[in-house]
Amino acid sequence: MKSIQSVPRRFVNAVRRSFRQFLALPLATVLGFVGLNALVYLADRSWSGGQPPTGFAWLGELLGDSAALGSLLTTVASSIITVTSITFSLLLIAVQQGAAALTAQVTDQFMARRTNQFYFGYFVGLSVFVLMTLVTNTGFHRPVFGTTLALLLTTSALCLIIVMIYNTIDQMRPAQIIQFIHGRVLEARAADLDLLARTRRTSRHGWPVVASVCSWESGYVVGIDPTRIGRAVERYAKGAVEIEFDIAVGAYRAVHDPLFRVRCRPGVALEADARASIIDETSAALDYDDGRDLKHDAAYGLHQLATIAWTSVSTSKSNPSPGISVIQALRDVISQWSAGETEAREDASSCVVYRDAAPTVATDALEAVIVVASESIQPQTLAEAITTLAILLRHVGQPTAERLADVSHRALSSLGEHVLTRQLEAALADLSEALLARGFASVSGAVSASTADLAASLGKLNSRSTRVPGTVS
Repeated sequence: MKSIQSVPRRFVNAVRRSFRQFLALPLATVLGFVGLNALVYLADRSWSGGQPPTGFAWLGELLGDSAALGSLLTTVASSIITVTSITFSLLLIAVQQGAAALTAQVTDQFMARRTNQFYFGYFVGLSVFVLMTLVTNTGFHRPVFGTTLALLLTTSALCLIIVMIYNTIDQMRPAQIIQFIHGRVLEARAADLDLLARTRRTSRHGWPVVASVCSWESGYVVGIDPTRIGRAVERYAKGAVEIEFDIAVGAYRAVHDPLFRVRCRPGVALEADARASIIDETSAALDYDDGRDLKHDAAYGLHQLATIAWTSVSTSKSNPSPGISVIQALRDVISQWSAGETEAREDASSCVVYRDAAPTVATDALEAVIVVASESIQPQTLAEAITTLAILLRHVGQPTAERLADVSHRALSSLGEHVLTRQLEAALADLSEALLARGFASVSGAVSASTADLAASLGKLNSRSTRVPGTVS
């Protein structure tokens, strides 16, 4: 059950997320049209009393009197609203089809694109502009400039429909979807690095746990404020307490799930009131929400990539192309993040202990693609994943290399499901060399041995379950 105190804050977080993900630009565009209408209304006051402004008498004669303007604006308003409704319906159907082909992640990336947000805002804002201009058309006030501008903007909107339809179709291509999410993952990493720079990675040795705090509500933890936590510790137990988090930003917590631990310096007796105040302030420094934000949560983007790869590679879709694109995107992400794992990016004086989870999530996503490739028996997808492991092992930092070596070893369990194609055999040989060069001799030997066992099945008629009988990797 969610605490009553958290409801207003959760609502505020939901509103902020909706504005970050979609609403900000469309609403700003609509407000821009409203402001433009106000300016044009002031300009149209020069037509009041039947006296046209100097040099524009021809425009008034061309558009006609108030009755003609009203008829024209009514036609334009009904037309633009009808076209907008039909176009948006078709676009949403296209998005729905794309989501059915991949996953619901398609909807997230469609809404997050600034061009799509502008399209929605432009058409809605134009409809509002035309309707407001129509309302101001009276026997005394002739909106000649407003009608002229409405005609020009409507013409632009009709031309923009062609561009919008092309962009939507182009955005539904799996490669474009994956590329967009890949870019957002790299951008969201900045929020992770900012939090890492204000916290520490390891707890102080010998400091006992004086309190283990569980979640008081359910939802995704979308933000941590280490500054607020630091002020609370400074006020109640300066230099004697540290907060060690069990979670990373983006993690889901159910009620009573572990959240963080309070550690106290040996020999210091922390009073009950001070401990309760620190726990309350630390809990208040966490932001809960019912959804995750791709813009500020790199792990969420990685989850989306893994979901797309799993859906497309598995027998649910049996489409290797998106899976290979995801593997390539993950290779770039892991490569760019590897150096940061070994850099000293922390505040040694911070009282908050927070561990970096995103790099591990990235390698776990790559591991998931390898597993699902065995379910659908896609040797080309597995070969691409194995090649990625070999390429990364030759240059990534040691923590990343250790995880990749472990992934390589675990991947051997599913190797017996495959046929040893030439592409797969070359990728496994390259991986064995990369592991050996990096110092993982035992894993390298296991890869070579498994490759030899699978090669022994070539030329023999075996079912999927008996291709490599008795092999234990």
